Amino acid sequence: MLKNYLLVLLLSAVHCFSNSQVLINQHDDFLKLEGDQLHYFIAPSGHSTLQAVKSHLKEFKPVNSRMVNLGFETKDVWFYFETKNLSDSRLIRMLKLSNPIIDEVDVYKRIGKSTFIPVAKGGDQRPFAWRYNGNRELIFPLRLDPHSTNGFLFRVNNGGEQFYFQSSLEKGSYIQVKHGNKQVFYGLLFGVMIFIIILNLAIGILFRQRTAYLYTFYGASFTLLQLSLLGFGTTWLWTDQYFISNRANPVFASLGVLFFLNFTYRFLELKKNTPRITRFVRFIQISLLVNLCISLIPGTTFMNISAITVNALTLILNLFIIYPLIVTLRTGSKTAKSYLLAFSILQISVFAFVLRNFGVIPNSFLADNGLQIGFAVEMIILTFGILQRFKLMNEASISALAEANDLKENLNIQLEAEVELRTKEVIEQRNELEQKNEEITSSILYAKRIQNALLPSGSYYSSLIPNLHVFYYPKDIVAGDFYWVKRIRIGDDIWKFVAVADCTGHGVPGAMMSVLCMNALNESARLLEDADPADLLTRVSSYLRNYLLTDGMELSDGMDISVACYNSEKQILRFCGANNPLWIVKPDEIQVLSPTKRPVGKSESSLAFELHEITYTKDQRILLFSDGCIDQFGQKTGKKLKTPGLKKLVLEQYDPNPENHLQKIEQGLLRWMGSEEQLDDICMMLIDLD
Repeated sequence: MLKNYLLVLLLSAVHCFSNSQVLINQHDDFLKLEGDQLHYFIAPSGHSTLQAVKSHLKEFKPVNSRMVNLGFETKDVWFYFETKNLSDSRLIRMLKLSNPIIDEVDVYKRIGKSTFIPVAKGGDQRPFAWRYNGNRELIFPLRLDPHSTNGFLFRVNNGGEQFYFQSSLEKGSYIQVKHGNKQVFYGLLFGVMIFIIILNLAIGILFRQRTAYLYTFYGASFTLLQLSLLGFGTTWLWTDQYFISNRANPVFASLGVLFFLNFTYRFLELKKNTPRITRFVRFIQISLLVNLCISLIPGTTFMNISAITVNALTLILNLFIIYPLIVTLRTGSKTAKSYLLAFSILQISVFAFVLRNFGVIPNSFLADNGLQIGFAVEMIILTFGILQRFKLMNEASISALAEANDLKENLNIQLEAEVELRTKEVIEQRNELEQKNEEITSSILYAKRIQNALLPSGSYYSSLIPNLHVFYYPKDIVAGDFYWVKRIRIGDDIWKFVAVADCTGHGVPGAMMSVLCMNALNESARLLEDADPADLLTRVSSYLRNYLLTDGMELSDGMDISVACYNSEKQILRFCGANNPLWIVKPDEIQVLSPTKRPVGKSESSLAFELHEITYTKDQRILLFSDGCIDQFGQKTGKKLKTPGLKKLVLEQYDPNPENHLQKIEQGLLRWMGSEEQLDDICMMLIDLD
């Protein structure tokens, strides 16, 4: 029953449409689909199917105009037309829709009385490869048998953008000729636009004209808008980038209007001439920025809102500019006259474009292409206006410069006398500073000699411990790092004590602390009753705290230190560290003896110094070092060496000869530093326990 009902509907629809058939002869190059030849139906919901629309064929209404213009329609719109091939030949005609940025188009051909089969698909939100011969326009080939009557149904959805197009049936050869002519026209048009953009950019760069920069951004935004509207954006720039192609129009329109408003505000000096409109300008700017953000939100609703809003704001802005333009013209501004001419031309084209989008005026060549032509003419006129404005500003600058030169000449005599006096004072101060600097440097060098005298000499520590080697690199002339070597008899045993310490600070303050800490070590070592580095550090810490007690206030200075002692006969190694560890180095591994996490001297921690004792083998070495090496930045990486980096360096540079081993570590560390500034004192001690 339902099937028969649909058949009756289709037959009645066919009878209705048969009176408005498009008659096609073999020699017809171009036939418009207009008036009652093209019928349309707006689907009740956003998206619809062919099956659902079949039952509404009787509700299709004739377009009754040369072009389809439905404003900002978001729903599916279905169109139907019939052709009759009057020739004896099979013909191929192209269904062409003049708007190249329609989102979706599905074309169906009627077979028999009630069947429609799909024949083509395309659109801006479909793969570009589906386009006929890679053409930017929407073209769909239709095959027409001799003396046949054919019905065609096509669905169009434009996602809330301006819903307008002209439909026609054209020969392929005719399309190629028209395409070539249009390419020449658009090539000249966009060539002029790009030249004007580059010219304004050059003016902005060469003459530091912010107005030219704003006009460059305006020109670039509107040129991209034109490329998008005409389908060149999808063809050349964002092929198959569906979100970009869908949002390009409101985005570039919002940016273009925003930059044009900012350009107008500066070009006509509205802040000075019409200060009362500043708040309104800010409102429009914020509205455009908000609309720009809305246009980037996914969803048809946001797309529709942004498209309508930017068109509405464009109309408001065109009406708004009239008042400040008149006020500026009354001031006698020469640049305002060129703006008036350009504005008038652009006004006509913009009003035609926007009113066409809202469906108020019918489509025509001027309505379709007037925006591009008006924009190009406006760009040329305003570029001359920018040059004229720059010329006027330059003349004013030259006049002001002449006045400034006169004032400068009067001031030069006074300045020369003052400069001569100041120069004499500076030279005297420089000489005084150089003398003081020499005295300070001489004192520091003398302090270095004293510090070096206090450090164990190479011959001294070599006589005590033959296989001990030191790498010592102060950051400044004097250092806060030091090393300490002592051989102490405790009972019947001889114990060899070694230490590497890092005192608070570096330079002169660190050096002074190092002298105090060396003295504390020597004094505390004399009082030892057992070979116990932990006891030694406890005594040194107490010594420093008492010594640094000033006027009832205890200074927070102290040191981080690694102290080890070993007995060669018993092969016993004892270690205690304050923040600094001790490494036991083998050819292929490193064993770490961890320090107590507190310094020697005043400390917030009440931890007792922890003693480590191990029995060593003769193939082992011990390495003591300050934190200056692990905190050093490398030239190539820009990062600190850190503990893993130092471990890797120590193992990679391993050498059977301990002296060579330390030299290789030193060279590797210097290569790591490169030209980077040394951050802290560096001290390292390597002892072969064999």
